Amino acid sequence: MPDYGKKYGSAREALLDRMSDCVWHSWKELEAVAGNRYAARMLELRRLGYQIEDRSGVAHPDGKDYRLISVVPGPPKKKQVKVFLDEYDAQAAVLGNLTSTARTAVKDALGSFMANKDKL
Repeated sequence: MPDYGKKYGSAREALLDRMSDCVWHSWKELEAVAGNRYAARMLELRRLGYQIEDRSGVAHPDGKDYRLISVVPGPPKKKQVKVFLDEYDAQAAVLGNLTSTARTAVKDALGSFMANKDKL
């Protein structure tokens, strides 16, 4: 049962604390600790280098169970800039021709990335 009296700085910290025993936890249990965006918090932990394993749910067959492999994180994953291009611009970029639309999309994506990269 989660210790609701314990103070956490973030839902990610609460999730890490709950999973630090390295045993299987149902998605329902993790949602109770880290909120309905618990999966996003797990993605943050994975990006920080923590290895998290999942399997089809045993306690709750309609979801998954998760466990932390080690409380010591590996090397963090590199952050990536996500760019959305339409088919024509993507094909042109693959062929080495960066269209003005693609260039603008990359510039906008990089600007958003730079503004938010220190948040995780």
